[in-house]
Amino acid sequence: MIKKLTKLCVAMMLVSTAANANGQTVYQFPQVQSAPVSQLQTLEKDSVEYWQHVSGKELKHGVPVFVNQADNFIRIAPKARFDSGEVFKPHGLQLDKLSVRDANFKQLPMQAAAREQMQNAGFSDGSIGLKLGQVNGNAMIKTRQALNDNDTYLVHVIEKGSRNALHAKSQFKLKQHQQRLNMQLSMGQKRFKDNDVQLTLFAPDGEQLDVGYENGEAVFTYPLETIGAAKGYYELEANVKTKINGLIVKRSIKMPFVHSAQTITMDTAKIAYLGNSQYQAEVPVQVTDSGRFAIRATLTGKGSKGERVKLATVEVAKQIDNQAQFMMPFSVAKTAKAPFELIDIELTDQTRMLKFAQGQ
Repeated sequence: MIKKLTKLCVAMMLVSTAANANGQTVYQFPQVQSAPVSQLQTLEKDSVEYWQHVSGKELKHGVPVFVNQADNFIRIAPKARFDSGEVFKPHGLQLDKLSVRDANFKQLPMQAAAREQMQNAGFSDGSIGLKLGQVNGNAMIKTRQALNDNDTYLVHVIEKGSRNALHAKSQFKLKQHQQRLNMQLSMGQKRFKDNDVQLTLFAPDGEQLDVGYENGEAVFTYPLETIGAAKGYYELEANVKTKINGLIVKRSIKMPFVHSAQTITMDTAKIAYLGNSQYQAEVPVQVTDSGRFAIRATLTGKGSKGERVKLATVEVAKQIDNQAQFMMPFSVAKTAKAPFELIDIELTDQTRMLKFAQGQ
């Protein structure tokens, strides 16, 4: 759904044009368009996996992994780190120096996929893969390899088809100046306490920001700065650790959201008949920040029986710095009478990739 919305916004900027006048781009659709799709308000996802970053030092001492079913997969990948302007890439792990033991230090059987096999499966980051043959909920992965203490590795555990799926339902659009975002987390009938949840917030540029979890809400320490989705979405990562039937279950999930502001508003449109089935709608607008903006609307008139008739759909885009007017020309094939009105109005901030449904 998120990818579809992003592609839609991009497509709006690349749409073919039929005319270019008064500094604006004009496009009339061949057919009358239906009303804009209602915008996404909430997002729901499930997760049967978790991930964590560990150091080379931790891998040498032993890293606990929590697996509770036979259908499991563990991926371990080296992650590059940046220090003093330099990039340091860790050593890849050697399977012959890796072991998995249970809580009693008994070695567990496992199936392993070397880096070459993982690469053939589409993982080109130096990953290795493991599948535990005996499952008792708590295992320890350890290496005898001489890793650098400060190197970083990603441990990613997947339990496909697990009944213990983490369900997340979160608010997708956060209004400007709000510092709380609804984020409900559950696992079956289980609800999580605040201290069961560890949240991380990433800005669209990848910067990690301060965030907490209180009573089903993500609480931001500071107001968010980036408006819109042109640079990507904000992303909340939730990590939970709990006990189900005496077994420890860990789960991770990422929930994107957009920080939104009403960057464009419109006043009442004035519609004039120009003759020869040509109409023009003059739409005054105001914007809060300069950028490229667009309006899409359908012109309607009154039919012979008094019914409202859709005549044509037009989209206009232009650069706006403060106040401006969209001049929307309509070429109409059907016959209709006054009063003429615009319906299905949608305003778009193309610079910040935001859409706004508008009543008229």
